[in-house]
Amino acid sequence: MKSLSIVMPLYNAGADLPRVLQPLLAAISEGTALELVVVDDGSTDGGPELCRKLGARVMSSGGKCLGPAKARNTGVAEAQGELVLFVDSDVILHDDVPARVCEQLSSDEGWVAMFGSYNDRPPHRSLVSQYVNLRHHWVHQHGEREATTFWSGCGAVVRQAYLDVGGFNSAQFPRPMVEDIDLGYRLREQGGRILLDKNMLCTHLKRWSLHNMVVTDIFGRALPWTRMIIEQRGGETNLNVSPAEKLKAGLSGILTLSLIAGCWDTRIWALSATLLALAFYVNRGLFCLIGRRNGMVHVLAGLFLHQLYYHYSVLCFIYCQIEARLRSGRARTTS
Repeated sequence: MKSLSIVMPLYNAGADLPRVLQPLLAAISEGTALELVVVDDGSTDGGPELCRKLGARVMSSGGKCLGPAKARNTGVAEAQGELVLFVDSDVILHDDVPARVCEQLSSDEGWVAMFGSYNDRPPHRSLVSQYVNLRHHWVHQHGEREATTFWSGCGAVVRQAYLDVGGFNSAQFPRPMVEDIDLGYRLREQGGRILLDKNMLCTHLKRWSLHNMVVTDIFGRALPWTRMIIEQRGGETNLNVSPAEKLKAGLSGILTLSLIAGCWDTRIWALSATLLALAFYVNRGLFCLIGRRNGMVHVLAGLFLHQLYYHYSVLCFIYCQIEARLRSGRARTTS
């Protein structure tokens, strides 16, 4: 088996930090991991001192709030293991994750990276927190086994493959965005294979608000990911941007247009009701999961939030397409 280092970026992780550290330090004591490297990005809550006290190796990213991409690169530069497992500071790994990483990335299947998903029991009970975390779980649990992207919340990489592609692009992504997706693309371009291990699970401790969900989805994911697809990569067919998800987003847009049109002709609302039922049906797996965990109120909230998610995702895609065409037109004009 190849040796494993665990790298965790840290910025004001709060009172949950001991729970996050427990399975990481247990992996070291059991011999599954060599070390835990915590990279402090300018915390002011005493978290670095607590990590040292509990037995983690703590270093600085070199400044304040330089972003998780920079912090992870700093940690990998100092890590001793042949494999590196990345963990976010608001994530509790399931106990078997380090062993799974060592087994899969030491196998002869040629994997250079792997990642998992949040589990289906997020601790925060708010409508938005349950929806966001269960949506993430559902998408990853139904993705292709061989992925085209990467996820650093609970993801691992062969250290040499990571170094060969230059690690995370901290200059392009100075705050949490799609730096992990970008890394996955570059690993794939070099011929690497990325495994989506659906049994590689963790618990996400974050409490989501509606504002935080929308801002993160738009500015941290949809806009930079769409720009990446348009400018660098071409078509994408994995996870959140699979053909099925694109069709569901289109259905959501038609539903909204029918509701607006119904303000002038109420007969159209019969079509809206049909489209709403269809929107529920095509996403029934997610809504049934939400229902099993939380009941009908959460299902209804999830139906609304999911349509909202599709709406701003489509608007971001349209905006980026227009942006790209305008940029291309200006380039032709000046050439």
